This record gives sequence, structure tokens and C-alpha cells, in this order.
Amino acid sequence: MQRRIFIHQALLASTAWALPACQRGTARAAVLRALVEQVVVPNTAAVAEDSRRLQSQIARLGAEPTLATLRAAREQWQRALLSWKRADVFRSGPIMDTNVLLRTMFWPVRIAAIEALLHGSDEIDDARIDTMGVDRRGLFALEYLLYSPASDELIVAGFSGPAGERRARLARSLAGNISFHAAGVARLLGDGKKYADELAEGAQDSISRVVGHLVHGVENGAANRLTRVASLAKSGRLKATEVEGSSARMSQQIVLTYLQGAEQLYIGVQRGVSQLVTALSPALDLALRSAFSRSITAVSDLGLPLEEVAQRDVGALDAAVDALRKLERALKTELTSTLGVTLTFSSVDGD
Repeated sequence: MQRRIFIHQALLASTAWALPACQRGTARAAVLRALVEQVVVPNTAAVAEDSRRLQSQIARLGAEPTLATLRAAREQWQRALLSWKRADVFRSGPIMDTNVLLRTMFWPVRIAAIEALLHGSDEIDDARIDTMGVDRRGLFALEYLLYSPASDELIVAGFSGPAGERRARLARSLAGNISFHAAGVARLLGDGKKYADELAEGAQDSISRVVGHLVHGVENGAANRLTRVASLAKSGRLKATEVEGSSARMSQQIVLTYLQGAEQLYIGVQRGVSQLVTALSPALDLALRSAFSRSITAVSDLGLPLEEVAQRDVGALDAAVDALRKLERALKTELTSTLGVTLTFSSVDGD
């Protein structure tokens, strides 16, 4: 950011924060309620609905294994994954209190343990899945079943006949468990008004947490992922298995979803963090919006899964990382100083 923008925002901030505390508190509370009711609630509802549809498509695949039902199951798995990733950006409330993010999105899963389940004789049912370690369940255990390193025809064959029943049963139980936990979070959140009131009561501390969430989405959800892939490629140690979502070729979309989720928290629907920033420094708000746009464009323009881009043109990854790091620094410095918030481990991590 240019120095004159920073000085201008500082002057505006000193004036704006001299406003009566009740006015500042009312604005913060309105933004917090709007983010819960207009962003968090719809995103949680999408998680529940996409997970329910995933359960249905997996059941169809098990009942009638064909290339068409495999493709349909994969497409719904991708939609469900991105819904969960988008919801992961806001790391507070029921989605954290219930620990479902760890239950459904742990990566990497233990392939040997999943294979042991497939070839074992122990009963596979919903109760057992719910008590298994997170490294044998969730979306990425399903990814292994749907995208295991074989031709599509062999994967379909793996779900067919008497020998395929155990694989189909495991897939159904995994999908059912994901849907069960998604529905539970949606029920707990409800229309969001109760949680929105609780968050609004936290005033400045709640704003700090929201800023921490969007920083987490940019830094850990996006920038660190690209940096790691680029680093592995440069050292000659990059393997597809080292990249989350590589089997389904979703690594770029995962990063893009985290970025878009962070931008959604900043801009909101009717109200977002940007409303508070605009009241203090319109120039900073414009700069942050532009930084989000440049970062999203940079990741979108990669056009391929990260592991493939890294093998073809690691420089493109570096350029995207540069855009992301600039956004990250602006959020951690200009945004936090303007809003008077302090980032802590808990505010960024969500624990």
C-alpha cells in the first residue's frame, strides 16, 4: 500500500474512533449479525444439503455401479468438498464447537488403514465409522474410494458384485457419517439469530476473531498451500500424494474457495468487515478489495491443479504466491491497525 494511503487512513481512524462508543458498538454488532445470518447460515445450509446429496449419490453408485453413477458421485463429492472448505473459513460457532471439521476433512488419510477395512472381515456400519480415527474417515477417505489410482472402469468394477459390496458399504457409511455431522451443525446453528446475538455481544473481540478468520483463509487456506507446492517442486520432491485433493484434481479449487470465502467475510452480503473499514478509510477499503480481486484472479488464472502447474511453470505459482502474500500483509497490518484489532493464535486458528 502506498504510504499516503496509510497516513490518510490513520488520520481518519483517529477521528472515526472518537465517535461515541455506542455508535461504534452498534455498527460492529450490525456487521457481526449480518455476517452470521447472511454468510455463515447459508454456507452451513449448503454444507448440509451438499452432504445429503453426496450420501444419495454414493448410495446410487453402490446400488448401480456404472461410469455414469461414478461420475455423478465424483461431481457431488467435489461440490460437497468445496462447501465444507468455504464453511471452514469462519472458524467459530457450532462448526468448531462440534469438531466436525476435523471429523470430515482430515488429510492425509491412511491408505493402508482404509485398505485394511476393505479387505477385513469386521462389520462396517455407521456406529463403527463414527468411532474410527479421523485418518480413516471423512471426505478424503471417500476421495480414495472414488479416485483410487486405477482406471475408471476398474473403480466401477471395484463396487460391483459380491466382492464390491464391502467397498460400497464402506462408501455409504462414510458418506452417511459426513451427512449426519453436517445436518447436526445446521440444526445447532438454525437461523443463526442466537449465535449472531452471542457474537454481537463480543463486540471488538468478535471483530478480532472475524478478522482472524479471514486472515486464516488467506494465509493458511491459500498462500501457505501454494508456497508449499512451489517449494516441493523446486526441491524436486513434489509428489501428487503430497498435495491435498490431488487425486480428484481439486487442489487449485480448494485454494480458490478459501480465498473467496475470506473475501466473502470481508465484503459480506449487505454488511461485512468492509463496512467498518469504509467508515474509517475508504481508500484502504478500495485497496483491500483490489488486493482480493488480484489474488483471486492470480489463482484462477493458474487454470490447472497446483501440482500440475508446479511441474509445467513454477513461476506462475510464485506470481500467485506474491499476490497472496501482499494481501496477507495488508490484512495483518493495515486492516488490523485501522480496526484496532489484535491477531492472536486463537483468533487466527479458531481454537
